[in-house]
Formats: sequence, C-alpha cells, structure tokens
Amino acid sequence: MRLTKQEVLDILFRLFIVLFTNTLLSLATVWFLEPAALYAGGATGIAQLLFRMINRLGANMSGNLLGWFILFVNVPITLIGFKFVSKRFAIYSVIAVLVQSLVVLVIPESPFAYLAEPIETINQAGNIVSTMNYGGILTLAIFGGLLSGMASGLALRFGVSTGGVDVLAQAVSIKKGISIGNFTMVLNITIAIFGGGVLQGSWVIVLFTIVRMIINSLVIDKIHTSYSYTGLHIFSSHGEAIAHSLMNTLNHGCTLFDVEGAHSGKEFKEVYCVVSNYEIHRAIKEIKKHDEKAFITMAPVNKINGKFIRKSIV
Repeated sequence: MRLTKQEVLDILFRLFIVLFTNTLLSLATVWFLEPAALYAGGATGIAQLLFRMINRLGANMSGNLLGWFILFVNVPITLIGFKFVSKRFAIYSVIAVLVQSLVVLVIPESPFAYLAEPIETINQAGNIVSTMNYGGILTLAIFGGLLSGMASGLALRFGVSTGGVDVLAQAVSIKKGISIGNFTMVLNITIAIFGGGVLQGSWVIVLFTIVRMIINSLVIDKIHTSYSYTGLHIFSSHGEAIAHSLMNTLNHGCTLFDVEGAHSGKEFKEVYCVVSNYEIHRAIKEIKKHDEKAFITMAPVNKINGKFIRKSIV
C-alpha cells in the first residue's frame, strides 16, 4: 500500500521522537544514575541489576558494556509488545532499544560523577573522615528522574516507546486502564529494594532511587495523558453526522439529545462523547469537518464504569 505524504511525515516525526527520547534516557542513566549507583528501573534497571551482580562476582566490566545488557533484557519484552500492544508500537520499541543500547555503549563518562564522590573532612584528631555526599546524590536522583520521566512521557505521548517497561505498561493500561506511572512505580520500587538493599546492602541507595522513581512517575503522568478522559458536549445542527464521524473515527460511542436554543428557539442536537485526552484534538478536527460553528464544552471524567475501548496510541 502506497503511503501518503502525511503518513510519511508522521513516520519520520515518530522516528525523530524515538531517537531524541532514547538518547535523553541514555544520558539520564549514564550521566546521572550510574555515578550514584542508583537504578533506572524497568528493563534498564534489570539490566543494571544483572550488570552489577556480575561485576560483584569479579568481572570488573566497564560501564559502557551496560548497553549490551539493556539489549539482552529488552528482547523478550519487545516480543510481548508484538502480541499485546501493536506491531507498530513494538517496531518502534525495537528501534528504541537499539538506539538506547548504542548510545550507552558510545556515550562519554558522566561530567557530573563528582557529585557522587564522598565528602572528606578532617576531624579534631587530624584524621580524614569520609562521608556520603547526600546533597550531590539527591541532585543526581532529581535530574535523573526528570530526564527519564520526560523521555518516557514524550515517547508515549507521541505514540512511540523507550522500550522495556513502557511496552508492559502500555499493555496493562490497554487491558486494565491502570495508570502507566503507577504501574512503573510499583515495579521499579521492587527493583530498587532488591538491587540497592539486598544486592548492594545500601538502603540509602534504595531511598534515593525511590525519590528518582517518584519524580519519574509524576513527570510521565503529567506528559502522557492517553488514559485520562474528557467528556465532550457538542451542540450543532449537524449532530447526527458529527456523532457518526466520531464513532467511525475514534471507535467510541456517542449519545444524542434533542435540545432547543433558549435565545434563538431553534431545535438542534447535543452530542455527548467520552474520549481520552490524547484524542481531543482529533475529535475536534472531526467535528469541524461538519460544523465550523459547533459549540463545544469539555469536562474531565474521573472514572469510567462500563465499556470503553482503550487502544494503543499507535
């Protein structure tokens, strides 16, 4: 099938988002999390866990080799994406994993590593005392969380992926309607406890990793709104045409009401339809095709109890 110009531009834009977000995620991991021994969570966190386990056994591998571990962990998760999310989403995930692994392999060492170095002071006895740089590690955790959350949120917002848990979270959101941020936070806290507390024996690492993950989850939910809902009230003399267009385009049901204008006395239709926030722009575009002067109000919908088709954003 021949692609239109708009479809080609859309694919190129999504590929750019894949490159940008996964480069950003790699920078967050290598420059902010690794120097402080914090965990990225998700597939990258699992890769860090395996990498550090092998190093503790005496392998003494360089940090750049983490890229191969990221690639290895993401292979089975990407296969899940093909089955439960969508083939296009999974293809973007494959590209994402390759970009992320390559960037981690070639990226230079962190210019912020000094923030994780212990602070040395001299006590009254003249001895050098070394203490953990809590302020520096907190700074790394905050910026690591902001950048990784921004990367994941932007990727999901534009219908692509950063691989790993993004794929699992997308599948769970489609099936259960669970917040992507909440899903990743629960999974990532488990990784932090096992990696920092059990493997490395440092609950300080666990606490700072959890701070990073909370920031990461909040940023994801602020940027990615695919599974938050809005009720549209559309008033138009072309209500039936608008309703059919919304149902065919978005695959969501609509309800029609007969209404009358108090000032004009004219009879027309009110169309009520619930859409995900991600679909608002598309819905308005469809409405304007039939009635440029349609009056539209929007109200947030906190919860849905009943049949509502949740779709992959790709």
